[in-house]
Amino acid sequence: MVEKTLKNVRKSFLNYFENKNHKIVDSSNLVPNNDPTLMFTNSGMVQFKNVFTGLEKRDYKRATTSQKCVRAGGKHNDLENVGYTPRHHTFFEMLGNFSFGDYFKDVAIELSWNLITKEFQLSKDKISVSVYADDKESFDLWKKNYWITRK
Repeated sequence: MVEKTLKNVRKSFLNYFENKNHKIVDSSNLVPNNDPTLMFTNSGMVQFKNVFTGLEKRDYKRATTSQKCVRAGGKHNDLENVGYTPRHHTFFEMLGNFSFGDYFKDVAIELSWNLITKEFQLSKDKISVSVYADDKESFDLWKKNYWITRK
């Protein structure tokens, strides 16, 4: 079995989505070039904001990235946890896959499930799925196609 180093996880993630017809897009700058509302890139979708809002077109409909990010405040301000837990950091890489009108929840869920259970070989018995409370469509997709049960 391949050692699960950060480099191997990143590469496996990007290669998996590339094999599913996603273009690997390089990480954008930590200081966004095209968004004066942000001081720092804080999520993987920042570089695609203009694509999602219709201001920009790309020559691909699917993308995958390993985006360098800084969490320094804002909506998800967790700075008080930095250094106190092993999962809170100010700098991190966010792995992401994106569809620009090519697929929606059903395919996104299938892709993520297969990545976790087949590519990363995690046992489904050790996975917990959470769905936004008002998103009945996603809940129904998980329940019908996989194994989710409401607790």
